[in-house]
Amino acid sequence: MLKVLFHSLTGGFNIPLLLISIILINLYGCKSTQLSEIQGQDANLIFPYPCDSTEVTLQHSNGDPFYRSTDGSSLSLPGGQLHRFQVQNRNKNGNCSLDLTIINLMRIDAGKYISLVYKNGQSIVDHTTRVGLQIDYPPGKASCVESEGKGGDWVSIDCTANVGSLSGKIECYQGGVWMPSLTDPIETVTLLTQTILIRKSQPVFCCSSTLDEYKLRCECNDTGLYKADDDINDPCPPLEITTMAHFPTLTENNQSDYYSTMMSSIPINTKHCISTKCVNIHSIFWPIEVIVLILSLFFHYKIKTKIRNNNNNDKDPPIPLQLNTSLLPTMKNGSRKKKEFV
Repeated sequence: MLKVLFHSLTGGFNIPLLLISIILINLYGCKSTQLSEIQGQDANLIFPYPCDSTEVTLQHSNGDPFYRSTDGSSLSLPGGQLHRFQVQNRNKNGNCSLDLTIINLMRIDAGKYISLVYKNGQSIVDHTTRVGLQIDYPPGKASCVESEGKGGDWVSIDCTANVGSLSGKIECYQGGVWMPSLTDPIETVTLLTQTILIRKSQPVFCCSSTLDEYKLRCECNDTGLYKADDDINDPCPPLEITTMAHFPTLTENNQSDYYSTMMSSIPINTKHCISTKCVNIHSIFWPIEVIVLILSLFFHYKIKTKIRNNNNNDKDPPIPLQLNTSLLPTMKNGSRKKKEFV
């Protein structure tokens, strides 16, 4: 490594040229971008540079360069990274760049990637480019143990997995059917936990995944429980279920019917505990039912009262009594004397 000798009143000291370059980068700035990728995917990092440069290097964080344009396509990387890294030197219409491709990303690939540009042995700080690469990763593989009985053949299992940088969940399949969760996924600093309701009468297969990821039953094989010695570790059995005779034959068309039948046989004390709050549906709706009943009685009374009043108004008014004056005795003055009744 090249070193530069600095002199002072008390003597001199050597500083590596690479360290000087990094200090100059921090002082004068450089082009910087940030990428976020998911473990297992591929990433492409681009580092532009002037085409009249004499040398361009790539390095990871503060390590030594693993690529030099003067050395051709050779890379200086550990064995675990060498077959996954590829650098191409491109020149498109006078725009030059180094294209770094990383396949099957791993967590060790995260960090800063820096390109240093030289011309005639002098570093061109203004054309230094840094690309930050963040590797997000899902939870680790799930592991499950039996927890407690829920009545009959039903039992809960507690599942755990190492927490990932991406929020996750744990799912289980039994007989090719997704099994209900008794709790929401809970994440601590190190662990992801979740409780699942299953039956002990047949094998169950569980796995972890990210929250927005859906794993098919054939892919869910992190761990298995209640497997007989001669059972094959197969989370994707044939769709025709013969081990549960009281259920109909399971096909792609009637899988929802099978699941509904299975859910109807869940123990009563756990039917409404599919979420962490275990909400009782009747406790939510009975106040509404009471209010609706009271309003119905009130409006019924109002309608009956209105009908009664209308009927009374429609009756004929009483006819006033008419006296026949011809029957009254005539007075001397011509008026008739009203008959007095005792």
